[in-house]
Amino acid sequence: MSVLVCDNITKINQNHNSIKNFSYNFLDNKIYGIVGKSDSGKDTLLKLLTAKYYSSEGNVYLDGEVLSRKHFMSSKICFISKGHHFSAISPVKTIFNKMANKFPKWDNYYAYKLLDHFDINPSTIYGKLRENQKKLLSGIISLASLANITLFDETINGVDIKDRYDFFNYLYVHHERYPRTIIIASDYIDEIDYLFDKILFLDKGKLIEHFTNEEIKNNFRYLTGKSEVLKSLINGIKVIGIEKRSNTLTVCIRKRLNKDDIRKFQKYLIKISEVPMQKVFIYLVNLRELKEKRIE
Repeated sequence: MSVLVCDNITKINQNHNSIKNFSYNFLDNKIYGIVGKSDSGKDTLLKLLTAKYYSSEGNVYLDGEVLSRKHFMSSKICFISKGHHFSAISPVKTIFNKMANKFPKWDNYYAYKLLDHFDINPSTIYGKLRENQKKLLSGIISLASLANITLFDETINGVDIKDRYDFFNYLYVHHERYPRTIIIASDYIDEIDYLFDKILFLDKGKLIEHFTNEEIKNNFRYLTGKSEVLKSLINGIKVIGIEKRSNTLTVCIRKRLNKDDIRKFQKYLIKISEVPMQKVFIYLVNLRELKEKRIE
């Protein structure tokens, strides 16, 4: 298996999709989620992690060596970007043959099994596939590659909800059988939160936070109740988000609640619930933007 190490990498792009001073270790057999807005730099980061871009500062290391486009390195990484298209006149089975030559551990049986599940005819030429099928095909290739490091660049965003659900279930089961490093950038992060060992939050090119799934579930909570009552109970607690609906207030707090905390809130009829990952991200980004405005 393989490890990707990012050592203080920077890549400045004119389109504001930059990465700045990013350091992180992507370890063996883990599944990582990357969350960020369109200007967060996540597209650039994925290209840096796959040697499609090279950093202007710092380095990316694959198994201890500086990442490059050398054949032995590229065969360890599978990355089909969301804008990638195969030859319009190539049948799906021909595309699979090319992938088998590129990836030494290619699983042809599994690839055809997924084609059958998603009702894609292997004899159909790529140009005749529906958009939904093209996105699924990219996902199928990524899984069947069995590459040591597999990246999904919002690959199946926009795929029908049932197909998306089925695909990620396949990914989960397949990863248990063939563990490797998987990195997923997705706007549907809450649909697939069960997949992740770690979630990285990017904002304006910087890594602002990273959590395990368990840390988000344990350290962030929604409190909901009557406005005046709830306001009196949250003095001294770090509030990262506030939503008010009529006389009902919901606050997102960053605090691990103990039994005494829970009893106190329940006594005053305050509802306690989990916070979705996307909401945690939104609240943290909002706090950063408020802080930047104050500095200005």
